[in-house]
Amino acid sequence: MLGRDTARGASAVAELRGAAGRAEVTFQQVDLGSLASINAFGENWRARGEPVHFLMNVAGVMAIPQRRTTTDGFEMHMGTNFLGHFALTGLLLPALHAGNARVVTVSAAVGRWTMARLDPADLQAEQQRYTPMGAYARSKLAEIMFAAELQRRAASTGISSVAVDPGTAVTNLQRHVKGAAGSISRALATMIGYPIERVAENALYAAIMPNPTDTTLIGPSHFIQRCASPKDVGIPPLAREAGVRDALWRRAEAVTGVTFGLTGGGQA
Repeated sequence: MLGRDTARGASAVAELRGAAGRAEVTFQQVDLGSLASINAFGENWRARGEPVHFLMNVAGVMAIPQRRTTTDGFEMHMGTNFLGHFALTGLLLPALHAGNARVVTVSAAVGRWTMARLDPADLQAEQQRYTPMGAYARSKLAEIMFAAELQRRAASTGISSVAVDPGTAVTNLQRHVKGAAGSISRALATMIGYPIERVAENALYAAIMPNPTDTTLIGPSHFIQRCASPKDVGIPPLAREAGVRDALWRRAEAVTGVTFGLTGGGQA
């Protein structure tokens, strides 16, 4: 397990060990808003020489009221939700190859429904008016594009990649959504969303489903998500634009300094 908060990480480890008996669970501190932190973890893992069989990219921030940046100057949503996961996955690529890994990237419903086009040349949203949900939505669309493009590029290498919309639930992630929008969001989550214990089911299904493609997106099968089961709902039209996906990938490599060496045929 990786996370930014060591105290919360230790608590999660204790809870898992208590629930799963003799399960081997460890925690390492990594801040996805810091390339230095991500690089340090990547170097340490490579030195261990251990394979990775499953990677769940799930960390995130949501609807931060005022535009903020990461330590590397990235807009906070794009930097944490997309670029942090992109860099982490790229640095773990040798271990992912060794483990014939499944990479699951957790997006959100807003990534499927957003009408906001993603401009790879303006990842930091410097050329448009900042809105909390707009920035969050673009980062979640970027995650879907990343998962789809990784599946396309890495399919012949033994690595598979799936995006997932875990469904709606009331969580601490929504703490920044203020005012009427926040009240409505939490009310809808309570009425139509999953109990928190079920939110993980879509992600777990994405981790084990057979034969994903670069259009696969696992999500709730019904708008009323309390009675939904996981299914492939397909990536949204905006995520199918091959030119934009390729440009996003190249831009992410350029700004993070992490290159995958992958083309559509696998390793370059």
